[in-house]
Amino acid sequence: MIDTLSFEWLKFSRRWMPRTILILLLGLTVLAFWGYATRNVGRANLFLPRGWLAALAFSAFFAPFFWPVLGGSWAGNEYGWGTIRAILTRRPERITHVIAALIVLALGVLIGVVAIVAIATVLALAVSLASGNAAWTTGIFGSTFVETFVKGTLTSWIVSSFYLLLAYSVAIITRSAAVGIGFGIGSTLAEVVLTRIFVTLGGIWNTIALHFPFVYTENVITRVVGPQLIPGTTLARVDPGTPSVGNSLIAIALYSAVLIAAMLIAVRVRDVTA
Repeated sequence: MIDTLSFEWLKFSRRWMPRTILILLLGLTVLAFWGYATRNVGRANLFLPRGWLAALAFSAFFAPFFWPVLGGSWAGNEYGWGTIRAILTRRPERITHVIAALIVLALGVLIGVVAIVAIATVLALAVSLASGNAAWTTGIFGSTFVETFVKGTLTSWIVSSFYLLLAYSVAIITRSAAVGIGFGIGSTLAEVVLTRIFVTLGGIWNTIALHFPFVYTENVITRVVGPQLIPGTTLARVDPGTPSVGNSLIAIALYSAVLIAAMLIAVRVRDVTA
């Protein structure tokens, strides 16, 4: 397993796709800070240390539309290039190879979240200086804030990893990068549209809508970091009807378990090298 992990990490460090995704995410974070800074209400959410929490919220919001590209392309292109055939005909077990790649990608997602927080430090300082405010908001940083920051980092990582897993597992099952990426992003867009329709219809449809993966992932980060942000602002506002943090994390774990199980069954049962 260690050898397989090392090989996957070598591929991860050499390929341009992870870097491209990270650059796009960092660019969007810059735009998000810029756009949010133009608002008088809520601008204080960008000043340190709250700016770190705002960055984590932005990171989770962007996750459904970027990490599936990495997950789907990573898995699907292995089949397109014939890499999977060359690897599995030599040493690693099929499941070992798939899990090792997923672990490395999840670590890559964590690096991406940390990088977004890092650039948020610079952006927060720039916003505070440009608006004539203090670079550091006093009376906020403490044990409660640190706990919220750690939970927010883990939550953003979990949400981002879920969307990467969604595209990765579909690409493995279908042996197609295009299908993995398309399903990863397309399913989220479909959920957004269906949620609006089902909520409007009410009744059993509203209940179904509340169990879409997007509903769980969209609000969980706000519920985690919101209490430490300015009350009433966009980044701190939570719909009372949305699932709690605990229910959201359980739902994400269950959806992830189903995706992993389906992926491993497909890898184990069929001839993946065909």
